[in-house]
Amino acid sequence: MTNWRFRDEKLKRILYRNNDPDNEMVSVAKTVAELVPHLKATPCYADLPKSIITQISQSTTFHSLNRELNKVYDFADDKKIWLGFMPSD
Repeated sequence: MTNWRFRDEKLKRILYRNNDPDNEMVSVAKTVAELVPHLKATPCYADLPKSIITQISQSTTFHSLNRELNKVYDFADDKKIWLGFMPSD
């Protein structure tokens, strides 16, 4: 069992709340608008490379956003950040 050092229950809520597969551009724009400030303000992401945040900021498609989110997930795994989520929240 992994011993998580940090918990982030907000990241996946942001992704879930803004997911609209029928309107990619709006979905990505809303996600970026909420996700970037969250990553910048959350202490467990202080060492997240700025280039990832920059690329997220510039994302306009699901593909480009997901490419950078994979890097965030890898970072979270390395830093033992638990990304919890409850869809009913």
